[in-house]
Amino acid sequence: MKMGQESQAIDSLYDFLYVDRERASSLTAQLYGPGVVTTVKQITTDGDKSSKGVGFDVKILKGKASVEEAISRTQERHFDASWSLPINLLDKLSESGLIHRGLNGERLGSTVLVQGRMRIFDISMVQKTMPFIGKLFQNDQPNLPPKAKKKSNSNTDDILVAPGITLGMVGDLLNVIPNTLQVDFIDDQSHTIWMTINKDYLTINPDDMALKYGGTIPGEWYVIGLIDALPMMSQNESSPPVFPDNPLKNGLTTMLDSIKDMAGRDNNSYGMTPLIIFRKIN
Repeated sequence: MKMGQESQAIDSLYDFLYVDRERASSLTAQLYGPGVVTTVKQITTDGDKSSKGVGFDVKILKGKASVEEAISRTQERHFDASWSLPINLLDKLSESGLIHRGLNGERLGSTVLVQGRMRIFDISMVQKTMPFIGKLFQNDQPNLPPKAKKKSNSNTDDILVAPGITLGMVGDLLNVIPNTLQVDFIDDQSHTIWMTINKDYLTINPDDMALKYGGTIPGEWYVIGLIDALPMMSQNESSPPVFPDNPLKNGLTTMLDSIKDMAGRDNNSYGMTPLIIFRKIN
């Protein structure tokens, strides 16, 4: 599938959901010597010629001559080329042979194109809705005697939302997680990929996405990105360097690993920094 501007004009049209403009501009500038094209100027010129008769009177000669007049018109148009950035990046990466299709043992730093389905979690929205979620769970509790019901209502943090996990534990965890927009992606080979995206680079308001789609965005999507974390089973470092022993930092590392497992990338997923997320328009 050639993704250049020519093929786009003929048989392909893309709907870009996400474009990391800073990274895309940096990579494009490295692949294209003159830099990143931001504006395009087009100048066109056309002209008309017309003839008119000119009379003259000389004592020995009378007659008419024809004189040509040329009228030239110039038109100058400026185009915003900013939305050519993702197309130009796709072209340059493809021309340079830097795009790997699918996940087939790619290494850290590889640029890959994956196709599949995705779901999005807006942590900030979940944080804001926690009080409402607590009330919903209260209403779902079984009928209890008045005393037990009163006690249950006063301890919403103790409500179980999953085996061994209470609503209070979820709330405490959300308080320490950055307000990120997380994406779970599964490709057509059932590989799972975890990534975070910058809300500023989305072409649609994330709040609108939550109201329209909920957690899962329908349809087939394409992502081009950089692999920056491998599943535990794919890590083939035979003897990685060992950090100097530090009890405090060792404990913090264990704690951060636990937070990652519970609220971020699991050990069976790739980690990716997405450059472009898009879908084909038929």
